[in-house]
Amino acid sequence: MKKLGEGWQYSVYNLGNGRVLKKYHHWLSSAWVMFKDLLNEKEHSIFEIPSFIVDLDGKAKESIKIIGRRTIPMSWLGNPKFLNDLDYEQDKVIPLHAVFESSTTAQINEIIDVVLDFNKELLARGVIDKSFNITKNYGLDKKSKIVLIDFGELYDEPANIRKQLTKKIWHKSYVGGYIKDLDARKYFLEKMDEFAKLYL
Repeated sequence: MKKLGEGWQYSVYNLGNGRVLKKYHHWLSSAWVMFKDLLNEKEHSIFEIPSFIVDLDGKAKESIKIIGRRTIPMSWLGNPKFLNDLDYEQDKVIPLHAVFESSTTAQINEIIDVVLDFNKELLARGVIDKSFNITKNYGLDKKSKIVLIDFGELYDEPANIRKQLTKKIWHKSYVGGYIKDLDARKYFLEKMDEFAKLYL
């Protein structure tokens, strides 16, 4: 299997059949990925890595439980097939960071609008993606539909949802800051601020 990438929680492998395998990291692998990311980040320290690993493990397990107890269409999550407690297969999609690289500002803004509509539908079901990390956690499927490809940090407790919306987590460098097109980034932040006001 060809490795396509890795995040703080999972490595992603191409299964060659239109699907990918999301393999949950051993703690050493998570620590290494976090270490590389945090070297260039000002908002967190590498000394937080042990607590991040424990926290993310708990959130990943809770997120899978949330999927089980909420009425979220499985197509919104790339039709996952859970293999054990944390590993799963999922439809192969194009992550939005890759889509944005070959898109104009106007095209990116259109996708941002669709992502916001998608999150309104999620929130109507009592769920949010913790960070609204548009470039990393979302993708386009073969029908150009938005898919939440990373659902390792879902919240469904009203207090937690309100906290994230109040904190405006999308203003963090590791969320909005990853939109390279500065005009599109500004648009995203403004639209997310408007989105939050609807629910606070």
